[in-house]
Amino acid sequence: MSVSLLDLYNKVASQPWSMFDNDTQSTDDFDPALISSINKALVELWCSYPFDFRLKEKNIITQKNINKYNLPDGTILQKNTSKGERYSVILGNKYLDFIENPDELELLSGKPEGFFVKNDVICFYPIPDKIYSVKILYHSFSIGEDINGMPIYALVEDTDKIIIPDKYKQLFLNALISKIMMYSIASPADENYVGYNIQFEKAYNLLLKAVGGRKRNRKIVF
Repeated sequence: MSVSLLDLYNKVASQPWSMFDNDTQSTDDFDPALISSINKALVELWCSYPFDFRLKEKNIITQKNINKYNLPDGTILQKNTSKGERYSVILGNKYLDFIENPDELELLSGKPEGFFVKNDVICFYPIPDKIYSVKILYHSFSIGEDINGMPIYALVEDTDKIIIPDKYKQLFLNALISKIMMYSIASPADENYVGYNIQFEKAYNLLLKAVGGRKRNRKIVF
């Protein structure tokens, strides 16, 4: 289920104590202050937890003697396996090892068995000696799509949209709208801010419960 920026804008503008018009028709009518609050709240909520609907797959086709490839636009999924927690960088049916000290590696080519991240690229080790297909599962930083279906990182046009599974849509929107109102009111001393903060905490906890998870403290290196 998708929610357009126009629909979201008018939902927020219809909230109690909102100072914005709730009958906006197009991008030209948007108030910049509310758009800023919407994007701040959305990014904060979107990246607060590794929701399954953020999970995407990137396939890298290696080339002989080429060792640097673009990272996906997000955090690589960590998964519990029979060998412990591993990053989801997979060649065939094997999880590649994460290499913590790449500067100590000897120059070697062959079938990759590990990987490391350096200067915003992912590098495989040994250096690929031929074509291999590497699959990376990651939680995307992209918060939605534009009218052409391209990933976006901020909502700008009235047709820009976020995509949430139907079963989580209302819970997500409840948390998101409350957080947007907090950014819009801005002052923690305002009694309305306090009320929306309480609403957000309740809505967010319900959302986490629905997705079957809790916030976890994990080592994230990229």
